[in-house]
Amino acid sequence: MPRIRPKRPDARWKSRSAWASVFFVFFILAIQTVKVHLFPDPRVVSQARRQYWAQVPVSTSRGDIRDRNGIALALSIPATSLFIDPQYWDPQGADALVGILDPGEARRFKRPLSGRFQWVARKLPRDRASLLEKKEIPGLFALREKARVYPHGSLASHVLGFCDIDDNGLSGLELAWNNVLFSPPQTRLLARDARGRLLDMIGCNTGEIRAGVGSLRLTLDARIQQVVESRLAQGAKEVHARWAAAVCMDPHTGALLAVASFPGFDLNQRGHFQNQEALRNNVLGRVYEPGSTFKPLVMGLALEEGVVGLSDRFFCTGSIAVADKVMRDVKRGGHGVQDPAQVLVNSCNVGMAMVGMRLTPFRTYGLLRALGFGERSGVDLAGEEEGLLKPPEQWLGTVPANIAIGQGIAVSPLQLATAISAIANGGHLLKPYVVSDVRNGKGETIHQGKRRERATVFSESTAAWLRKAMRRVVSEGTGKGANTPLAEVAGKTGTAQIASGGEYSKGGHVASFVGFWPASKPQYVLLVVLGEPQGARYYGGELAAPLFRQIVEDLVQLPLGKTS
Repeated sequence: MPRIRPKRPDARWKSRSAWASVFFVFFILAIQTVKVHLFPDPRVVSQARRQYWAQVPVSTSRGDIRDRNGIALALSIPATSLFIDPQYWDPQGADALVGILDPGEARRFKRPLSGRFQWVARKLPRDRASLLEKKEIPGLFALREKARVYPHGSLASHVLGFCDIDDNGLSGLELAWNNVLFSPPQTRLLARDARGRLLDMIGCNTGEIRAGVGSLRLTLDARIQQVVESRLAQGAKEVHARWAAAVCMDPHTGALLAVASFPGFDLNQRGHFQNQEALRNNVLGRVYEPGSTFKPLVMGLALEEGVVGLSDRFFCTGSIAVADKVMRDVKRGGHGVQDPAQVLVNSCNVGMAMVGMRLTPFRTYGLLRALGFGERSGVDLAGEEEGLLKPPEQWLGTVPANIAIGQGIAVSPLQLATAISAIANGGHLLKPYVVSDVRNGKGETIHQGKRRERATVFSESTAAWLRKAMRRVVSEGTGKGANTPLAEVAGKTGTAQIASGGEYSKGGHVASFVGFWPASKPQYVLLVVLGEPQGARYYGGELAAPLFRQIVEDLVQLPLGKTS
């Protein structure tokens, strides 16, 4: 019999069968995957939740801020932040937190907590945090961050400003240059291993990815800043002044060397950030009537306009009738016959009133605007006030005479110091600045502070004459309190009443002194203002001039040349 051979399947049937098997396998896998995601094993879920906590953004290094010589004023250092996993937290462990937190804050953790992650304290010094870490308190864990610190505490606090807990700038230069200084946080993936140990894994940066953070170098000199700040605070406390301000600048460039405001605050104590009066930068954010410190400027304008000549004489009897009022001098009997220099040396109100009435309102208004009054200087700091300069249409009655003696006009300390710098440097009004240079993360300079002239306000001859007259104020006039054998000081005293509601308040005064040294070739301009001193003494020559002298004597004994 012939052998019957089975019929062989063709190749197409084999191929279809193979693909059907593959599809079936993937179909089963897909079902299992969906099942796992939609109906996970509770045991697996519980284990995963025990091992995984959260994604937490933590601070990284913020860019440095340094003074003109490279001294660090603001930088970032390693710090430790503590958090709790409530699932493992024992409320009895709250007692151990008292050394880190206030007792009231620690009591918040003396109870069962919900969730998986709660901050306990952010950015503690490593040594403080390590004390708790060594105790191995169940449920308490640590993360490494970077903390913003200010090595010199309150030094230049009103200029530097401060950041929030996540190192975003909130005020001062920290805010103004936040886009350069800020470093995006890193996302930390927090989990536990099989033994219950913390796994701190780096995720990805949030926000904009940069090559690195930038940095600021300021015109401030930390040594000058320290002297000015400490002396200002001491002087203000001695006379119980409600506020005070001091500014030191280079008259030839406009660079600010020191900016001091009282009361101050410690940048490292976040609780101090609630005192709004302490946060105010009085150097540029407060205005006041300058009083007699304004007289050299008005006399300079009168000389430039030709309404006063050096041979002119002014007769002071102790008072003068202006419009419907009588303006009186500090010296009741009067100063007698005086030339223009003697009017400044004696700080004669009667003589200056005569000078003011020789100037025409519209022209004088324009000249004062050219000196920078009634407008912001453009300094690279936030919060600058423009002051008050009435339009010439309102210069009626006693206004021209009052402005000549520094009343009826409101200025900031920065405006006045900048204007006096024009006398010191030969007649040039400059734009003040505090940021010397800014570099990006690649080390490239993206901003350069430099000398910028706003206007020429005095001729060299007028400026030279004013410097000599202001030297005489210190050597023989009302500014003798600022005289020192250590430096050739020139300057002008100022005493002004405080205006409120259109009237001058009784007993409220501002004492000030502005000057420069060396008088023959000025290198530094300094203004000191004591606001509302309490007590019988309130004249600028009595209070501000001696304080000015103390600062100068401290500074001339320092090596103030740039070290880098």
